[in-house]
Order: sequence, then structure tokens, then C-alpha cells
Amino acid sequence: MNDDKVIVILNIKRLSKKYDVEVPLYITANDLVKGLNTAFNLGINTENINECFLRCENPIVLLKGNKTLREFNLRNGTLINID
Repeated sequence: MNDDKVIVILNIKRLSKKYDVEVPLYITANDLVKGLNTAFNLGINTENINECFLRCENPIVLLKGNKTLREFNLRNGTLINID
């Protein structure tokens, strides 16, 4: 098992779709917001990235800022909910 990446579940509620997404743990929460927004056309306004966040379960956390995903203790099976 690779300790540098995890597989998270991206739950896009408005589309009723879930995706397994492999993400590296060394990127920041801001990088993840921008990347997912671009890849899945989520429509998140990232002009002021300091106001952007992602809600997670397992662990329950708001991903925000310049902390790495490792610092948030993300793990395989973490659920990221997008309304």
C-alpha cells in the first residue's frame, strides 16, 4: 500500500453521483478544491480561495487552507460531500 495517496469518495449530491478519486496526501486542501472543481466542473468560485472548503466524513473535517491532506488525517474511504 502506498502511504503517499488515498482513495476518497467524492459525493456530488446535486447529481446523485459518487466517484472514487485517488488523491496524493502531500497536496494542500486549497489544491484539492481547485483540482476537483476543474476536473468535475463543480462551479465552486475559487476567486477567493480562503473562503472555499470541502466537507468530509471519516474523519469529520472541513478541508480548508494550506494544510496538507496528510495533516487532516485523510484516509482510504474518506467521504467528501459536495452540495
